[in-house]
Amino acid sequence: MVMMALWLTSCKTPTNITYLQDVDENKPIKTQSDGYIRFKPGDKLSIFVHSRDEKLMELFNLSGRNGNMSMMSTGGQNYAPYTVDDKGEIDFPVLGPIKIEGMTRDEVQKKIKNELVTQSLCKDPVVTVAFYNMNFSVLGNAGTGVKMINKDRITLLEAIAMGDLNINGLRKNILVMRQEGDQQVPYRVDLTSAESVYNSPVYYIQQNDIIYVEPNNMSKRSSTVMGSSAYTPSFWFGMFSSVMSVALLIYNIVK
Repeated sequence: MVMMALWLTSCKTPTNITYLQDVDENKPIKTQSDGYIRFKPGDKLSIFVHSRDEKLMELFNLSGRNGNMSMMSTGGQNYAPYTVDDKGEIDFPVLGPIKIEGMTRDEVQKKIKNELVTQSLCKDPVVTVAFYNMNFSVLGNAGTGVKMINKDRITLLEAIAMGDLNINGLRKNILVMRQEGDQQVPYRVDLTSAESVYNSPVYYIQQNDIIYVEPNNMSKRSSTVMGSSAYTPSFWFGMFSSVMSVALLIYNIVK
């Protein structure tokens, strides 16, 4: 009877694997309007100003030839990244300190271009801003590792899709840890529920977020020595084999 129960359990279709199970195909899902990566103190970014005047380009683009810090490469030249300081500012050549905390990449581009034109420093600037070594982390039963941010918005689903969950990853209880001020704030998301995913404050991933995928109960139970415990089918199959072997031995002795 025990063996039959285990067999029936193993044949049962799991209900905690499929993503977004409550989606209605005839009903659009409203998504959040913002979610853009916004610069914070400690972030690094690269800024490149292109102009027809090569002397102006040399003036506004920080050369990294003489430094030991990490560089970005543009057009064969190396340029040092900017770091947002504790005041939320970067120190830009000629323009001086510029407040960029809370701004998106596109907003920073427009602000620097506007300052260059307004102050008659450059008539035809083309400003390019890129994230520099900004990332988030994925831990647990998923495609783990440090993932680089290379676009302005990244959803939680996209973040997980960079490696996807293992079959034993617990989809109903994804943990996202986010730094807010001087606190690490935990958020829980159920990937099997569209409402939980799309309404979550962490639907859009931010820099330095930590995503943890917990293993499901079966995976936890099978993590004992030799991968077997009283809660796993392997334990009962092993027990059954042992009992049958002993019974066969006794039968042969008394025969």
